[in-house]
Amino acid sequence: MPTTITPIPPFYDERSNAPPPCTPILTDQQELWGKVTRSSGLLADEMLTPSHLETLRPSPGFKLSPAKLPKTTVRVLSPAPYTKKPLKRDCASSKAINSSSDDEGSIESSDDESTLSTSSEDSKIPKPSGEPGRPGRGGYNLEIALGWNQKLFVKFKKYIHALIDEHLDVSKCASAQSTVLLKIIQDKATNKFPDLENYARCWPVTDLIMMRLKYTSGRARRQELEMAAGKSKKWSV
Repeated sequence: MPTTITPIPPFYDERSNAPPPCTPILTDQQELWGKVTRSSGLLADEMLTPSHLETLRPSPGFKLSPAKLPKTTVRVLSPAPYTKKPLKRDCASSKAINSSSDDEGSIESSDDESTLSTSSEDSKIPKPSGEPGRPGRGGYNLEIALGWNQKLFVKFKKYIHALIDEHLDVSKCASAQSTVLLKIIQDKATNKFPDLENYARCWPVTDLIMMRLKYTSGRARRQELEMAAGKSKKWSV
């Protein structure tokens, strides 16, 4: 069938009684002339009530395209191809633990040693009460307190006096002497006379040192006083 082309003038002729020709439009465009209220938002986000369902009822042939949701991919974690190794303890922490245990062990051992030494000292012969060399004034006689024979006691006394002259300052009393030098004399005396280990804190050696230095320091003071008195007499003459 041949198509016919009808020319349409650009302006309406008011002189003719015929109505102006209609502009040809497509069938799908005819729905635009209807009074349909459209919302600015998405239809899925709106809460529709029965009264709105009447006004928003789509026209025949109107179809909603299904909403396209973004595709989500699910990743399935595969098991690890290797087994997990146990965590190793840090070297610094292990050393700190070992050092703390060693310290505790050393403290315990030192406590045990002190306890043993205290118990051993208690089991030895105790020192008599009072001051040695003053039996008539609440003290005691060292030779009688030891109970040794006279020959052994004289030998012991001479040996201690020789050590005093060698290591100590005889012009000073026992309290002014070095504790290190006093310990040296005590160790040498114990090696020479092993029976001294049976006496608590080796008190026979301590008594002899105290008596000897008391005598020598007193003699040194008297000599100083005599020398000072002699000088004063010379100056007075």
